[in-house]
Amino acid sequence: MMRHRAWFGRRIAVLLAVLALVAAACSSSSDETTTTPPTTSAGGTETTTTAAGGGGDETTTTAAPAAPAEKPVIVAALSDTVNTVEPHTFRSTSAYAATHAVYEPLIVQELSEQEGGWLLGSRESHVGAGAASYTVELTDGGMLATFTLRPEAKSDNGDPLTADDYRYVFQRSIEGPGYIGVLLPFIGVSSADQLTVIDDYTFQIETSVQSPLFERFMTFQVFGALNEKLLAENATDEDPWAFEYLGDKSAGSGPYFISKYSPDSEIILDPNPNYWDAASVANAGVVIRTVPDANQRAQLVQAGEIDIATGIPERLLPALEQDSNVKVLKIPTTGVSYMAMNLNLIPNVDVRRAIINAVPYQALIDQVMFGYAAPAQGVVTSQMETFDPAVGAGYTTDFDLATEFLAASGESDVNLVLGVRESRLVDQEAAVLIQENLRQVGINVEVQVLPDADWATKASAGELPLLIHDWFSWGEDPFYQMQFLSQCGSFVNYSGFCDEAYDELVDTGKFSIDQATRDDVSSQAQQIFFDNAVWAPLWSATRTVVVGKCVTGLELGYSLVPSFRFTTKTDDC
Repeated sequence: MMRHRAWFGRRIAVLLAVLALVAAACSSSSDETTTTPPTTSAGGTETTTTAAGGGGDETTTTAAPAAPAEKPVIVAALSDTVNTVEPHTFRSTSAYAATHAVYEPLIVQELSEQEGGWLLGSRESHVGAGAASYTVELTDGGMLATFTLRPEAKSDNGDPLTADDYRYVFQRSIEGPGYIGVLLPFIGVSSADQLTVIDDYTFQIETSVQSPLFERFMTFQVFGALNEKLLAENATDEDPWAFEYLGDKSAGSGPYFISKYSPDSEIILDPNPNYWDAASVANAGVVIRTVPDANQRAQLVQAGEIDIATGIPERLLPALEQDSNVKVLKIPTTGVSYMAMNLNLIPNVDVRRAIINAVPYQALIDQVMFGYAAPAQGVVTSQMETFDPAVGAGYTTDFDLATEFLAASGESDVNLVLGVRESRLVDQEAAVLIQENLRQVGINVEVQVLPDADWATKASAGELPLLIHDWFSWGEDPFYQMQFLSQCGSFVNYSGFCDEAYDELVDTGKFSIDQATRDDVSSQAQQIFFDNAVWAPLWSATRTVVVGKCVTGLELGYSLVPSFRFTTKTDDC
């Protein structure tokens, strides 16, 4: 079978919504595809990375540093509570970290070591995980992917993992009550009829479109194998997919299993002894400790009582960067925080243009985000593939231009409400700066700090003239982002923006593998979005994780959810 993959790696700088990725995998067998990162195998021996499906003729070999004599237990305090470990329902950010450790998808990102000893997943290069190798062939209007699975792979209870288990997870995604079925049309999968089990260790997916997102989707943890036999035994007539069973336990395929689920105190992830490459797990397990207070998380990682802390406010990071006991890992992202303007409540486009030009973009980055952000500059952010800087340059602070637009609007007494969430202090601080700047050009803003549930209700009902929201797209794909945030009728299109020509451009880009086409239609869509003055894009946040000075091997990929498999602590830090 011929492989047509060059267009994937070269042309896509995507990364998608609020979900997760996978733990990389490695093999001790010289004739199998491996996915060990170049620096963190447990034994300090040489490790090899081979491109999946590439025939094993292109390898890179690097010496890994020596790990401690005994594998450490890693203790993490993450940004919120692990509220469920059912992999196909919406859950907290920390819950994604837990499920990421438990479920292994077919393929993963290739890893490279970054300054500070952490591992970054490549946006362009993917290798086998649950699948020892795979091929992707373009068909007439679609794609055919064939995955050759690992015969030695087992679930955490010792049951063999076969093609049926991978078929099951996709069928569950399509037909079950979770949210994952909403995502699959992006890669042209909408029916279990597109899933084929060739034999116990060969699995095929046939898509109806040629999506540039296909390989990236295959890395997401939500498509990690589930133990079909175990879930069938625990299904009921009311719950045929065993969602209730998986709410507090695992039926997984990855390097860890959940040995304790007590969300009010801690979640314990123990190494899975039945994992196909258990020897490569660089630690003796992970404890995810529940520490709701961010200041306390910062103090604990400084004191060496925890190894990893996430959700640390930007205002604390400059001091932490000066502390020799910790390292602040910084990962630029394509996410966006933005102020949406409700087009139904602010119908005058010149009023909206005045607002865009009065927002203090740089002051928000400096004073609210303390420099841990980049300019967003549009619905396609400045660090995202297909971003058009000529359009993005229009999002600038210019009081003279703002005053001209307000005068052109014919409105002299503009009074608006800006709704922000109670849980988001940075949004509240941003709202105060925005309020002051808009006041200077003659627009009065009342800032309402709302309980999150009330904010969501009002935002969805279109009751807020202005609101601040943040979003991170799973595959960091611009067309995925535009569809959710700004196409007609989308549930998170809080501006109520609807433009037929815009939607057609987004739909064209979603299913094109030609980079020139994607660049062109994205630029046109960005221009329409700007001309309609839909948002004031505030910033694109830098992802930060604070780790102890001795911690190495923390993995971050498409979802930016931490992956722990290669995480350890060095003896000589």
